[in-house]
Amino acid sequence: MSLRERAYLTYLAHSTKPILVGPWRSEVGFEVLYWLPWLRWFQKHYQIPKERLIVIARGGSGVWYDAAQHVDLYDYAPLDRLRKAMLRDAQDHGSIKQNRVTVWERKLLAVIADDLGLRRYHLLHPSWMYHGLSGWWGGTDGANRALRGLAFDAIPVPHPPLSLPLPERFVAVRFYARHTWPLTDELKVWMADLVDRLAKKLPVVVLNSPFHTDDHLDMAFEGPNIIPLAPHLSLTTNLAAQSAVVAKAQAFVGTYGGTMQLAVRLRKPAAGFYASLDGTAYAHVELTHRLGVMQGTPVFIGKPDDGKFVEEVFA
Repeated sequence: MSLRERAYLTYLAHSTKPILVGPWRSEVGFEVLYWLPWLRWFQKHYQIPKERLIVIARGGSGVWYDAAQHVDLYDYAPLDRLRKAMLRDAQDHGSIKQNRVTVWERKLLAVIADDLGLRRYHLLHPSWMYHGLSGWWGGTDGANRALRGLAFDAIPVPHPPLSLPLPERFVAVRFYARHTWPLTDELKVWMADLVDRLAKKLPVVVLNSPFHTDDHLDMAFEGPNIIPLAPHLSLTTNLAAQSAVVAKAQAFVGTYGGTMQLAVRLRKPAAGFYASLDGTAYAHVELTHRLGVMQGTPVFIGKPDDGKFVEEVFA
């Protein structure tokens, strides 16, 4: 951590003003692996009472935070507007990572603060976390140094949707397209076959979402013993409901990425598949594995050829 970063966090700790935390609008994987643990470390290290924190998240994920109040981003900005803003960020800066406070974020924060009746407040933006951990992702900092600034406390989750009839025992599944997992015809057949075989052993709850909140395209599965989650979701409960279902599952199987990492954070046996890891920082894979070891949680990250082995393990 730089002197500037340490000075700002100390300044926040010595103040009594409320702190707007966020807005978090990026990937679930970065949220559960880094942003949540970084905030918990900040709260503990600087003894920040949760009553000062007002979290701005999306899709109901505010329930994951140890804060007295949370605001849902989707209540203040239409989904298509957020997607366009993130697309502009990617075009202008080559990434959707929140390395800076954007102009539209400042405007949105002012609206939220006014709605909450806040005249004076501080902002704790994700850019502070991104700057603090850039050495870990870039390979110049070791894992031990990165972990010193992260606190992996349990993530609180709500109850599953009351309208969803969950079996007593089930496997949560989510496969979606991303650059490490292209939806080729071959992989589509492989996924359908894997889910079908899983469903013959245990009910499968598919965590597919009807909302296109990012560049991921969910795979839908149908058949006996397969239960879709999508009909039971709303835009502002999407992520909260997914986490609630994963927390009750026996295990998670799906694309290697954010939802799989959420399952690991919820201490659930998890298998994440990829076709190639090109373009992905191996630091994320390493941390996911390390969390499994630290927690005693079975974690598998591999290619489709290993599917038979994983199926036998989770049976």
